[in-house]
Amino acid sequence: MTQHHKTDTPIITDYDKDGFVIDHVRFDGAMAILGAYEVGYAITQVDMMTNDTISPTDLDLFSNLSENPHLLVIGIGGTMSHPFMDIRKKLQQIGLKGEILPTGAACRTWNLLLSEGRKVAMIAIPAAKKTGD
Repeated sequence: MTQHHKTDTPIITDYDKDGFVIDHVRFDGAMAILGAYEVGYAITQVDMMTNDTISPTDLDLFSNLSENPHLLVIGIGGTMSHPFMDIRKKLQQIGLKGEILPTGAACRTWNLLLSEGRKVAMIAIPAAKKTGD
């Protein structure tokens, strides 16, 4: 069952190999934070085509937002294993700028950009924390 949650403050306070805690709500598995700015941010679980990576098709969620974000933060798991050219091409096709990062770095980047009042959106898959995260 997919969870939906609306909030004005979608701070990511925790993540692990199974999911995320955002605005005090646990989301198991992959998640997306959509920029629905008039009514708050919409947070939802994402049923990925594959469980261990984000595919270009998964970015379709962001192709028809009411207001395009300045940046889409993409958390791709534990490490950057390749340049993700297929995702970069999809971002170009749907007209969004994206930042592809390991999930831990993506969560920190998200919180920073949100604290600066930036219009951002996010999609991420869970990842185990590394020492120092």
